[in-house]
Amino acid sequence: MPRLAVERIAFERDRMALLVRVPEGADASLGTCGADRLLAARPSLAFHTCLNDEDAPFAEVLARTSLPHALEHLVIDLQAANPACASDATFVGTTEWLSKRDGLARVTVNFTDDLIALGALKDALALLEGTVE
Repeated sequence: MPRLAVERIAFERDRMALLVRVPEGADASLGTCGADRLLAARPSLAFHTCLNDEDAPFAEVLARTSLPHALEHLVIDLQAANPACASDATFVGTTEWLSKRDGLARVTVNFTDDLIALGALKDALALLEGTVE
């Protein structure tokens, strides 16, 4: 069973909004080994700016952050690395729990090209499947 399911994708003017479900609930995270594997695959994640409750860099919270939050950063990272995206583009996103008990979250990420954003989402999900403990 997938660890993270995208139940709905909606495109707004410049954002992709995802309704995602974590079957294990809000406590599901990458863990230390999963975070290490993800950082090895995408070292640029270590340099992401992140507004979080701990006021810590994303690399420091990655092992214990929620899977939807990790997905948000992966989609951003993959878009930013795509040579077809404008070099001056800034990608941002948000993750919010709609129901922690049900493991339901909303992830939004902006984009410059909707097809690149969809490709980044697909690749991000594949990366997460290979790293979650």
